[in-house]
Amino acid sequence: MYPNQNQITMSKVAKLVYVSLVTRVIVDENASDTEILMKAQMKFIEKIETEINEHLESIEDDTECPYDENLDLSEEEINALHKRNN
Repeated sequence: MYPNQNQITMSKVAKLVYVSLVTRVIVDENASDTEILMKAQMKFIEKIETEINEHLESIEDDTECPYDENLDLSEEEINALHKRNN
């Protein structure tokens, strides 16, 4: 018999996820860095939403700043903050 899922506790760990993104934009030759980044922003968002696996460099343990249950926010807390700020 399988244990009740409520009885299973998983330890949390901190991971660092590295991605590499490149996109092409067409801008005026005198465009500022801010203008160029704003033009690229939507393309980067689309790549993250639809092609994230293609841009994955690595996933590693965060040994410099390990998970701390007293400091790190849960997914529910993060979602609540986003809702409150939008």
